[in-house]
Amino acid sequence: MSEIETLLKATITEMERLLTSKTVIGGPITAGENTVVPLLSVGAGFGAGAGFGKGDEGTGGGAGGGFGIKPVAVIVIEKDAVRVEPIRKGSGSIIEQLADKVPQLIKKELDEWEERKHKGSEEKKAEEKGKEIKVE
Repeated sequence: MSEIETLLKATITEMERLLTSKTVIGGPITAGENTVVPLLSVGAGFGAGAGFGKGDEGTGGGAGGGFGIKPVAVIVIEKDAVRVEPIRKGSGSIIEQLADKVPQLIKKELDEWEERKHKGSEEKKAEEKGKEIKVE
């Protein structure tokens, strides 16, 4: 196999290794019972070339590649629902998008926690009231 073929196969093998489902679907971010999963658009390109010198002057070759990744949406998984929120152009980076979404998710989680806490204290009071003994 020539050096050029070896170089080209090595480049393609490395690109295949890098392009996995984890490249397109980011790692989940969990806050309480809610989870956000980023979805990414991935573009890749590469090129290779080689040349031969005159006579016995040698050969030369090279290969290069590049990737581009941009966020396109997030999957929001809540207790009772799942939805996809698109990330619109000009609305900021994925970090800004998540920074906007995460506080809403945390607030919702805290509100539900407060509601459960309040409900639990009311049930405890009702239970204690049932145990009261009246002496006349």
